[in-house]
Amino acid sequence: MKKITILCVFMGLCLFSIAQTVTYQDILDQKSARELTGKTGGDKITAYVASDGVTYTVGSTITYGYPSNGKYYLYFRDETGSWLSMIAEDEKASSADRAADRERAERVENRAGGVATIKKIQCLPVDPFNRKTSGCKIYLVLNRGGLVCTNFEEAIATREVVIKANQDDVASEAALQELKKWKEKLDLQIITQEEYDAKKAELMKKIK
Repeated sequence: MKKITILCVFMGLCLFSIAQTVTYQDILDQKSARELTGKTGGDKITAYVASDGVTYTVGSTITYGYPSNGKYYLYFRDETGSWLSMIAEDEKASSADRAADRERAERVENRAGGVATIKKIQCLPVDPFNRKTSGCKIYLVLNRGGLVCTNFEEAIATREVVIKANQDDVASEAALQELKKWKEKLDLQIITQEEYDAKKAELMKKIK
């Protein structure tokens, strides 16, 4: 009985010791999801210390930067869009057409300066065919429908996610882009000079 009790305590301590806080260094060291969380699915991470030095937890917010290709993000995906697209697939369509349709449905358009809340943090294996020993990448489930960040560190590196130190710069750039849109509306006589001047005065407060 005593041996069983000791064994249970030991197993409990081993399970407790599995890190639920993952760091960028863990990713660089190519540690597996199982090694970091005890599960090949790499879920139930409570905190992630990113390359920008910020600790992100469930409930933390991230700020969108600009899409890497100018219009659509490379590291954000709308899983709900993909799922709805699959339901509506034309049975006569080719597999290539279906794949292209799903890709279009998954795209997330420019929302620079916007904020999303983290619902779940996972470290998914980079190699899905070698899940037990493969290094992993940080995958975020966000609060808006089926929106996910497929590789958080790549999103930071490409500035699709803005580190906190640069948030003011993004707000300034977003305001400048908005002002350009209003100027186009003025030039096309869609709005009046008074409307443009009022909006310009508002936006100039955010432009550095």
